[in-house]
Amino acid sequence: MKFEGAPQFNPEEKSQERLQAQAEIFADKGVKNFSEDQAQILKYSAELSQIKDLNNLPPDLPEELVSLIQKHKDAYVNFLRQERKLETSFIEENIKTYKEKFQPAVVELKAKIAQGNFKELPEYLGSGSNGSAFRLEVDGKTYAAKFSKIIIQANFEIKPLIRAKDIPHTSQLVSYSFEDGVVVMELLSGTDVTNFTPEEAPEYSDEHIVQLIDTIRELDAKGLAIDPKPSNFMYDQEQGFHVLDYHLKHADSRYGLPQEIISLETALTARKFEPLDYKAPDYEEKAKAQSIERNKIFLPMMIRFLGILKEKYPDILADWQRQHDKDKQNPNMRVGEMIEREYIPQHPDLDPHLKKLEEMGF
Repeated sequence: MKFEGAPQFNPEEKSQERLQAQAEIFADKGVKNFSEDQAQILKYSAELSQIKDLNNLPPDLPEELVSLIQKHKDAYVNFLRQERKLETSFIEENIKTYKEKFQPAVVELKAKIAQGNFKELPEYLGSGSNGSAFRLEVDGKTYAAKFSKIIIQANFEIKPLIRAKDIPHTSQLVSYSFEDGVVVMELLSGTDVTNFTPEEAPEYSDEHIVQLIDTIRELDAKGLAIDPKPSNFMYDQEQGFHVLDYHLKHADSRYGLPQEIISLETALTARKFEPLDYKAPDYEEKAKAQSIERNKIFLPMMIRFLGILKEKYPDILADWQRQHDKDKQNPNMRVGEMIEREYIPQHPDLDPHLKKLEEMGF
């Protein structure tokens, strides 16, 4: 198959790893973000690296790859000519590491996943809206392998992982492959905080709460923001809290570090309660009782949490209050209070905590 008039480049002087790295960078920077073309170029980056002449394509190429090359070949070759301007060493090293160390184990794991209900596999760790994670054993060490539902999601997630390198208590990138649709990370210890029942939940120490706040501050300093959903946090009684999910910050976002820190209240007070049947005749009675139990956890923790902020991070608390007061002036915004008293049921066990919070200014 031949395309006339495409500019040529000489791949002989470049390693396959470098060419594949450049294909990944082209997908990231040379085509529209989150487009189908971006996903396909990432998927076929390894095959693109083996093509020596874009005007004379191998006859066994997938038709969708042929169409991609036909559509983007001029821009792709011009992009490759910027070789000296492209920093590809990290990607090249990843390609080598993945092929030599992780690919055989990933291929074996993918075969298991394809056989049936992957959630029943002993390797299964959990699923989110963007993919599922599994234990991956390589050379006697256990990693977390996340398979994204779409390749461009993996490309989106890799960027903050690279930026968060060496920040303790956060997900750390080890390797990845767009071809296999997998991101390999260090396996963090501990338990998803949403899996703690009220009876089994550990008592989070002040030291570990401070450690969690400082982790969020380190991420913020690298231009990263957390997803405050409680299931994105794990707790280990020895090591403290681990942060599983974070992303690149949006420059124009009003949701800054103070809002992120205050949002930790949801993770610090998350518990696994019995689900209620809203159709049951005793639903309202059970819902009220459960609300009381939730607030027996929430209110004492907020006293401790806000006390830590007032003592160690007064600027963060002041900045949160400043933005909160500003938002309340906006008639188009529904702004909640730090302690939503109107939703807290009246109960003698809760009154002392509410009084203490009021004395603290909340």
